[in-house]
Amino acid sequence: MIIKISNSVKRYRQFAGYTQQSIAKELNMPLSTYQQKEQGRINFSHSEMENIKLLLSKEIKNVTIDDIFFN
Repeated sequence: MIIKISNSVKRYRQFAGYTQQSIAKELNMPLSTYQQKEQGRINFSHSEMENIKLLLSKEIKNVTIDDIFFN
């Protein structure tokens, strides 16, 4: 199943002060892989979504997976 990821991933990441490179490093994946995921070419796994939410929630209180990935 392909899930359409909205552009809000990028907006939330930038708002929280993270770069693509810093998120990729936190997720232990190559930058190019993260970029493809953020662009919607490759799906994020559920665990990656959860880890991104945990990272972003340090800067953005009460943010949810739905906020980041589906709104």
